[in-house]
This record gives sequence, C-alpha cells and structure tokens, in this order.
Amino acid sequence: MVKSTTLKELNDKEEMSLIGNLITHEIERNVREEKAPQKKKILSFKFTPTISDDEDDDQDDDEDLSLLIMNARRIYNKTKFNS
Repeated sequence: MVKSTTLKELNDKEEMSLIGNLITHEIERNVREEKAPQKKKILSFKFTPTISDDEDDDQDDDEDLSLLIMNARRIYNKTKFNS
C-alpha cells in the first residue's frame, strides 16, 4: 500500500510538472509571436504565352499544368504548416 501511494504521488508530481512546462511554453510562444512581425510570403510565377496547334502539345500542357498545381499546393501546405 505504501509503494502504490508513493508511485501515485510521484506520477501526480510529474503530471503537474508537465502541465507547468506546457503552460510556460505556450506563454513564451505567444510572447515571441507578438514581438516578431508577421512576414508575408508571396509567390509569383513567370508566364510566357506560346501558340501550339498540336493536340499532343495540349495534353502535355495539361500535364504540366497539373504538375504545377500539385507543386504549388505542396509548397503552400508546407509553408502553412511550418509557420
């Protein structure tokens, strides 16, 4: 009975310490966010119009466009989650 009580008290102390550390971390993070100005990230793309008559070129363009969109989404999500 004594051992179980001691272990229970030890776990309670560890939990309280963990909760205290989390609260301290959140407070420090909020202070850092308030001090640091928000940086705006802007993406720009260069566009060069081309004229093509072949249907194969149209399919290639569609594939290129879909790859571009996938990469843009990946970059956007990466910067969104890293910020």
